[in-house]
Amino acid sequence: MVEELVEYLDECETEVVAVEQLALPLQAEGKHRILVLPGYNLLEMMEEVCEEAETLSAFVAQQLEEARSLSVEDTFRKIVESRLVYTDLPAEEKQLQGKNFSECYQAYAAMWEGSELVHEQLVATEASTEPFQLDREWAQDRIEDGDSLVVLNLPQERGHEAPLWIPMGGYNECPLPVYQSVIFKHFQEQYGASILAVTGDTWVLQAKRRPQTAEEALQLAKEHFIFCQYVLDDQQTLGHYADYLLKQDVWYFWWD
Repeated sequence: MVEELVEYLDECETEVVAVEQLALPLQAEGKHRILVLPGYNLLEMMEEVCEEAETLSAFVAQQLEEARSLSVEDTFRKIVESRLVYTDLPAEEKQLQGKNFSECYQAYAAMWEGSELVHEQLVATEASTEPFQLDREWAQDRIEDGDSLVVLNLPQERGHEAPLWIPMGGYNECPLPVYQSVIFKHFQEQYGASILAVTGDTWVLQAKRRPQTAEEALQLAKEHFIFCQYVLDDQQTLGHYADYLLKQDVWYFWWD
């Protein structure tokens, strides 16, 4: 499996590392080093995009062109629109063209009408400050075959292109890779976020800068919630998650 993954990434700089020799954190001057956990879903998605675009690099080029045409607000709007399609909300509430982020979020939050999840009051709790630890054991538990993994090296400023080279997405609620790339670039520019790891259903990022105010943290929490609703799986409310973002810098995005 590792060999197949590396073959798809033949135009990128990669390293194959035995999990027992994995040294974290992955750091190198001028490089964005990303831990890639080999899996059958990843290989299947890479195979699909290569069938459509002939090569992975051709797919990346096509997607980068589309990504450059999208603003961050456009991207969040498109994600929300895709989520509203199968809801029972009135048709006029599903029409988001020309609406700003706040209006799009209100439409998205309507999917959880009556749920305490969308409560915005910041609440400081001990549970909300527990950090996620990216370690060797975490990687070992997520390798589906063998005992090796891949490290993908991208130029530091192009880390946001990782979802295109590792096209995990477009299934269930998981955004398309091109949307992931736009949003990761936004996170990179706003918070110095770098990608630590990717699996067939997970991205792990780390921010160099945290939100500085409650208002900023709540805005970021809303962005995360639209991007990946499952960020609230371990939180009581959006306000609890905003408190987490004020105190911790590792962001864990997982899709069912």
